[in-house]
Amino acid sequence: MLRRLASSTVARLIAAIFVLQVISGGAAIGLLRAKMLQVIDLDRTRQIVDLRNELLGAFYAGGYRELASAVAERRGSVSDPLLFVAVSGHGKPVLSHLAAVPQVAAGDRPVRIRAYHASGGPPAEALALAADLADGTHLVVGILTTPDRHFDLAFVEALALVIVLTAGLALGGAMLTGLVVSRRAHAIAETAEALAAGNFAARVESSGFGDGFDHLGRQINLMAERIDGLVSELQSVAGGLAHDLRSPVARLRAAIETAQAAVPEGAAQDALQLALSDAEVLEAMLAAALELARLESGAMADRRAPLEVRALVLDLAELYEPLAEQTGVELVASGVPATVLGDRELLSRALANLIDNALKYGGGRIMVRTVPAEEAVVIEVEDDGRGIPAADRERALERFTRLDNARTRPGAGLGLATVAAIARLHGGSFSLGSGDGGRVGDAGGGQAGGLVARLRLPLV
Repeated sequence: MLRRLASSTVARLIAAIFVLQVISGGAAIGLLRAKMLQVIDLDRTRQIVDLRNELLGAFYAGGYRELASAVAERRGSVSDPLLFVAVSGHGKPVLSHLAAVPQVAAGDRPVRIRAYHASGGPPAEALALAADLADGTHLVVGILTTPDRHFDLAFVEALALVIVLTAGLALGGAMLTGLVVSRRAHAIAETAEALAAGNFAARVESSGFGDGFDHLGRQINLMAERIDGLVSELQSVAGGLAHDLRSPVARLRAAIETAQAAVPEGAAQDALQLALSDAEVLEAMLAAALELARLESGAMADRRAPLEVRALVLDLAELYEPLAEQTGVELVASGVPATVLGDRELLSRALANLIDNALKYGGGRIMVRTVPAEEAVVIEVEDDGRGIPAADRERALERFTRLDNARTRPGAGLGLATVAAIARLHGGSFSLGSGDGGRVGDAGGGQAGGLVARLRLPLV
């Protein structure tokens, strides 16, 4: 389940939106940090330039003595402790908030250095500006930048908060988007599945947004209407043709029977009997085709009611048991109780068709059973005969299809198609597989395992 979710389009969409949101949020915070650091550096540069200008003013006003006095006043004041001053060149250096004179070359641009603060501890990062005065005095002013670490910590915390919030919003938005997309896609897929199952009345509902899904839904609906029209026309033609031919065939049969009564025994009587047999086969084919057309068109009355399928299986097996004994076939019925909403007559006809086929084409053993499935029950008819190759199983369900091993026997090739139509009428499905000696399974393309016909019906 998790692997299928991880490989789904919705999961990939959620992951993509999440990654994009986190990247964009991190980039925005990083850009904001860079701008803030730039503003802070400009403010620090302004502070040390102002301090330098102030001290230069004191020097030019009263010389070294006035400069030293100004530095001493700063040392004893409550000025910003991050700002520091060092004056050297005339005996003992005059320091403010520093433990030692930093080595800084004179220049017009502040440089980054490491300075020892008066409070002790390891050297700290600082931004300093130095000037050489006329009397040989070397003046250094600067500001400690160690608190940048606190700023960086705050930035990391802010970035983590942004990532958490962004992740929440991204996941929420992506899941909502994925839910909407998945719901719309599943609605279209369900309609397509219904159309594939033969429900040509299924349509995709429009959301009214006029988006790509609505456009796709309209195209599917147009396709479904076209298919529905073609299938209805084909069914109408097939049903009408079968209905219209019943009367001529009935008259033909009656004429043959009349001729039989008037013709003495001999070659002519044998020819008439052969013609009568062919007329009966043709009549049965037309009746089967007409019934199939009614089943597929939904023209038959809905007579479905709660039906216990195991009892139905046991009844049909008991009905066919004498015939199976006559042909030397062992017929075994078993299964679990299960109730479906079904038409007893139609389901009996479908099951009888499958048992009849197994008696004709199977081996010496037939198993009829009910098998539980997810929200459904499967009626299985399994034989140990030659079976049907995997490549021919789908074709065997088509109308008027007769495989090579069935062409020597009478029939219209409509039996399995009728069973499939009855299954669809009950909201179920019908399939063929390879038998496995009494076990459910599909052995693949070989014929050695016999044939198992599976009629799947939804539970009540």
